[in-house]
Amino acid sequence: MKLKALVLPVTAAVLLTLGAPAVAECPTEGCPAQTLGTIESPAEGALVSGYVRVAGFALNGNLVSNIDLYVDGMDEANRVTPAGGANINTPRPDVMQAFPQYAGTPGGAPGYEMSFRAANYSNGTHKLYVRVTDVTGCCYFLAPRTVRIDNARNQPPFGVLDVPLPDSSIHANGVLAVAGWALDDRRVEHVDVFIDGRLEREAVLGVNRPDVAAYYPNVPGATDSGFVIFIDSTRLTNGVYTLTVKATDDQGQQGLLATRRFQVFNNAPNLPPFGEVEHPLLQATWFGNCLSLPGGPSGGEIRDTRYIMFVSGWALDTSIYAERGGVSHVFLEMDGVVLKDTRGAFGTLGCRREFNLNNALVDCYGFYRPDVNVLYPGFQQSANSGYFFAVDVGYLLTDMGIKEGNHMLQIKAADKEDNVTLLKELPVHLECATQNLDPSPLGYVDDPSNYEFIGGIFPVFGWALDLDGVIRVRVLIDGVAQIDAVTGRDYAEYGLTSPDVAAMYPNYPQRGNARWRFYLDTTKIANSEHDLLVEVIDGRGNYRSAGTRRFIVNNNTLIR
Repeated sequence: MKLKALVLPVTAAVLLTLGAPAVAECPTEGCPAQTLGTIESPAEGALVSGYVRVAGFALNGNLVSNIDLYVDGMDEANRVTPAGGANINTPRPDVMQAFPQYAGTPGGAPGYEMSFRAANYSNGTHKLYVRVTDVTGCCYFLAPRTVRIDNARNQPPFGVLDVPLPDSSIHANGVLAVAGWALDDRRVEHVDVFIDGRLEREAVLGVNRPDVAAYYPNVPGATDSGFVIFIDSTRLTNGVYTLTVKATDDQGQQGLLATRRFQVFNNAPNLPPFGEVEHPLLQATWFGNCLSLPGGPSGGEIRDTRYIMFVSGWALDTSIYAERGGVSHVFLEMDGVVLKDTRGAFGTLGCRREFNLNNALVDCYGFYRPDVNVLYPGFQQSANSGYFFAVDVGYLLTDMGIKEGNHMLQIKAADKEDNVTLLKELPVHLECATQNLDPSPLGYVDDPSNYEFIGGIFPVFGWALDLDGVIRVRVLIDGVAQIDAVTGRDYAEYGLTSPDVAAMYPNYPQRGNARWRFYLDTTKIANSEHDLLVEVIDGRGNYRSAGTRRFIVNNNTLIR
C-alpha cells in the first residue's frame, strides 16, 4: 500500500496531494489507507539559521504516539529529534474545521512542533523529513521540505506573545499583563514592551516555561525562556492602543515577537485592589493553646508562640491619583467577622511590635517586596506592598469565643475609595492543642509555586515543623505517595538549613534545619493539573497533612 500525505495550507483552504516515501520497517496491514498532514514551518525554500522551528499537523484517525524529524535522509542516522520526539497532540481547531470527519477521533489534536539547530549542518540546501508514528505502530513520512541554511547569519530572537490576546480589552482591575517567551541562538539580552511606539517597560526574563523546552529541547535556556510584565493601564487614557514586543540578543540584533491592538476602558479611581495570599496553604489545621494564659505587653493577643499562625502576601491598587488611589488597609475575617486589620484607630497605620515574637512588626501592610516591584513597575506601593498577620489561635478559641471546627478565613484588601477585594478565601480547621495533644505540623511548599508549569525531574522544595519533631516528609500527588527520582526513597531529604524559618518559629525543634527537598519525576504523571500534598510524620508516629499546592505538568512525554 502506498501511503499519501496531503499538504494543507488551512488558511488558504488549498489541498495538495503529494506522494510520500514508503517506510519498509512500518507495518502496512490494518493501517489507514490515507493520511493527512504537512510541514507548515519553515516554508519551502526558506533561508534559515540558528534554531529552526519545524511545525505542522498530522492525522489519520489514530492517536499519534511519536513524531520525529530527519535531515538529509530517512535513515535512523539522520534523525535529529531526541528520545521522545516532537511535542505532539496539540489542538488545531483550524485543521478540525477543514477535516470535520476527524473531530472526536483519538487523533483529534493533530498539531506538532519541534526544532533543530542549523549550525549542526553545512551552509546550503538541505531536506527535512517528518516521520509520524501512531499508537497502532503504523508510520509514514510527510512530504519533505527543502530549506537553505546560512550559518553566517545572526538569527534574530524569536518567540511568542501569549497575552494579551489580539483585539482584547483591558478593564476590571486595570492591569495589563504582557507575557510570552523568547529564544535566540545565543542569548536574549532583553525584551522591550512598546505602547504606540514609545518604550513602556522592559519585561522580566527567566520565567519557567517547560512547554517551550518541549518544543525546543536542544536550545539552552528554553526552560527559562518566559518573560512577563504587568502595566498599570490606568496611566493610559481610555482608548485603542498598539502594543509591540521586541526581543534583543547579546549582539544587538532585534526580533519582533508580536504586535497587538488593545483597548483600555477604565474608571481609574473606582477600580478595586488586587493581590495574592502566599501563606497559609490550603487545607491547613490551626491549633491553639486553650488554657488561660496572660497576654503579652502588646495587648494580650499573642500568648503562646508555639501556636502562632501567619498570614502573608501582597496587595496593590491601580489608580494614578495619590490622594485617591492606593491600598489603605488589608484585613482578615473569619466567617465574616473581622479578626485583624492593618488600619489602626482613626485610619492610622495599624502596625505594631510584638514582644513575644522578638519585637517583630505584625498585623501590618507596607513590607518591602522587591519581587513585586520588579513585576509591577510603576504601580504605587509596589515596592512596599507586603502584608503580614500573626494570629494566636488560642486567643481566637478562648477570648473571641470562636468554636473549634471548620471555618472560612477571608483575606481582603481595601483602597482609599473604600473598594474592597476578596484576595482569597481559605477553609481552616481550628482545634485546641490542650485537648488534642498532637498538634498539626506547620509546613510550606516553596517550589513549585501555585499553578506553576513544571516538567522533567523537578526539585520540590519546602519546609516542615512539628512540636513532636519531624521524622519524615512525604510528597503525595493526587493522593498517591511518590518515589524520589534521585534517592529512590518514598520520602524527602529533610534537614536543610532554614534560618528564615527559625526566625519565624523560635519555639519549634529542628527550626534551624527545617527545609526539605524532593526530586519529583513528572514524566510518570499526566500532563495536566495536579495536587501536591505534603505529609509529615512526627515523633509520635502520626501522619499529618501540612498543606497542598496546585501545579501543572507539561512534558514532552509520549505514550508508546
